[in-house]
Amino acid sequence: MAILQIALDSTDLKRVLKLSVEVASVTKCESVWLEAGTPLIKSWGTLAVKSLKDLTGCFVVADTKSMDVPGLEGAVMYEAGADAYTVLAVAEDEMIKEAVEAARSYGKSVIGDLISHPRPLQRAQELHRLGVDTIVYHIGISVQRARGLRAIDLLNEAARIKRETSLRVAVAGGIKPEDVKKIVEEGIDIVIIGGAITNSERPIEAVMKTLTYMK
Repeated sequence: MAILQIALDSTDLKRVLKLSVEVASVTKCESVWLEAGTPLIKSWGTLAVKSLKDLTGCFVVADTKSMDVPGLEGAVMYEAGADAYTVLAVAEDEMIKEAVEAARSYGKSVIGDLISHPRPLQRAQELHRLGVDTIVYHIGISVQRARGLRAIDLLNEAARIKRETSLRVAVAGGIKPEDVKKIVEEGIDIVIIGGAITNSERPIEAVMKTLTYMK
């Protein structure tokens, strides 16, 4: 079964933790990861990561989008309780290697984010050779708003990365629960959903609906 990663891109820590505890209670963290989104980390730092891990016990991704000193940033996030953190694929190879070394030293994961990279397939292959095991095919929120573009619109490219590498592939960017079945059928391993869940009037129902599409 694919994994649902819930992107908690809010600066309201209290609200994030309330929702996360409810999600963990209902799902038992089965096939569910919690993402401490970039705005959350910039607002609350390691407190957000530590609180998510301590209160839920779920797999926690710290979306740091690291571009420099990944060994240091990775150590900070791992020691706060993160199971994985993100580095930007546009960073130099030396930085990617350092991120991979940090992950291995902690026995944890590093995720390469392809956001804004002009050659995602080529870079995914390079990241794989550098030791990254998971990548995110990512359409950022600003691009979604400006161009009306979502990850589902470019699913063929993400699916090609999955076919042509042995990487674990995630997709992110404006995904809705009803998109999930099609995404999973293309072999995608991780579906990242933010606002369609966190901004829903009934977020737990949205989570459970999404999980039914992932079986």
